[in-house]
Amino acid sequence: MEDTPLPEALRRVTARTAPTAAFRLDGEPRALPVETEVALLRLTQEALANVTRHARAEHAAVTLSYLDGEVTLDIYDDGVGFTPGRGPADGRRTFGLHGMRERIAELGGTLTVESAPGEGTAVAATVPVRTAAPSPAGPGAADTPEAA
Repeated sequence: MEDTPLPEALRRVTARTAPTAAFRLDGEPRALPVETEVALLRLTQEALANVTRHARAEHAAVTLSYLDGEVTLDIYDDGVGFTPGRGPADGRRTFGLHGMRERIAELGGTLTVESAPGEGTAVAATVPVRTAAPSPAGPGAADTPEAA
């Protein structure tokens, strides 16, 4: 991750997905904490793996949006869908959604999953982005000895 910006990493993951998948970037990319970038990359990998394994989708879309104070990641597919809480339509149990939800919650974010049989699936993650506050004493204050 250190050498590849998050948008490019997500674009690569999306390009390797079996159904026709598209990646879209909204907003101006900016540096995020490494743990946030890793969590969003892992979320994308898991969600797209679910699309490949379970959805029988023709299309999938991944949108990364840089907003004021937060970053959002939306992943949608037009596949078979499922009833949330019951697992995928093929009847297999998966812990992927649970792990995704925990990973995003650890960052103070939220993860929602909307799906219904025959309606596809939408996964949306929102993670707050904290910016470093300037020092109250101004730049260079830490390098200045305190007056006695």
